[in-house]
Amino acid sequence: MSQLNDLPSHYTHFKVEPFTPNIGAVVHGLDLRQPLDDGTQAELRDALARHEVIFFRDQQLTPDQQVRFTRTFGNVAEVKAFFPRLESHPEIEIVESTAERRYAANNWHADITWREQPPLGTSLYAQVIPVTGGDTIWSSLTKAYESLEPAFQGYLETLTAVHTWEISGWTEYLLRKDASGEELKTARVKYPPVEHPVVRVHPVTGKKILYVNSTFTSHIKGLKRSQSDALLTQLFELARVPEFQARLKWQEGTLAVWDNRSTQHYAVGDYFPQHRKLHRITITTDKTF
Repeated sequence: MSQLNDLPSHYTHFKVEPFTPNIGAVVHGLDLRQPLDDGTQAELRDALARHEVIFFRDQQLTPDQQVRFTRTFGNVAEVKAFFPRLESHPEIEIVESTAERRYAANNWHADITWREQPPLGTSLYAQVIPVTGGDTIWSSLTKAYESLEPAFQGYLETLTAVHTWEISGWTEYLLRKDASGEELKTARVKYPPVEHPVVRVHPVTGKKILYVNSTFTSHIKGLKRSQSDALLTQLFELARVPEFQARLKWQEGTLAVWDNRSTQHYAVGDYFPQHRKLHRITITTDKTF
C-alpha cells in the first residue's frame, strides 16, 4: 500500500487517496472540527466534483461542526423532508434504524430528483454503526454514460424523463400516516411531477451524466409505455455495474460527502436488528445544473 506522502495529488491543503479507479476518494490530513480557509474549501469542492464521493475517517464532530463544514459545498437548508430532525439543529436529519423500527434506503436513487432543483449533494456522518453490515454503495452515472456507444449516447441526449416521488413508496407512507388522504393530496399539489433531460452536463466538470433513477423516474416523454419501460430498465441496470461503484464500510466518526448530481447510492439493509444511526445534511444550491 502507498504511503500517505506518496499519494498522487494536485491539492496543496490535503492528500487524496483514490477509493476505486472510477469513483470515490479518501481525504487525509484535515481536522474538520477546525474552520477551513478559502483555499482548502475550494480544493474540497474540486475534489468532490472530480471524485463524486469523498470520505473522511476518524472525525469527532459536533452537530455545529458538521453543519459548518457542510457549508463548504453549498447552502444548508432546514429539513423539509419526511425524516425526523435533530431538535437543536433543524438542518440535520436523523437517519436511524433500530430493532423496533427498521429502515434502510436499499434502493438505487439520487436524492429528491422529483424537484425542479434537486440537491447538489449530501453530507452523512456516522453516529452508531452495526458491528457488521450497513454499508453504503455509490455508483458513478458519469462512468455509466461513458460506457455507452456514441450513437446511443446521442439518442439519449434527445430524451426527457419525468420524475415523481409518487412511485417511490411515499404514497403508501402518507396514506398510513393520514388515512383521509388529505396529506397525500396536499403533497401532490405541492410537489407535482417534474421533467429532466435524460442526459445532463455537470456544471463543474463539464462531463455528461446519465440522469435517471429507478426510485423516482417514472417514464420517458414521447415514448410508448412499453418502450419507455424497456429503455429505463436498461439504463437503471447501469447503476448496478460493480466497476462503476464504491462501497463504504462505515466506522463511527466517518463522514461521507457525495455529489447528488453525478451519483446514485444504495444503503445496504443487511444489519437488522442492529442499531444504525447517522446524521444527514442536504446540500442545496439555487441552480443545480
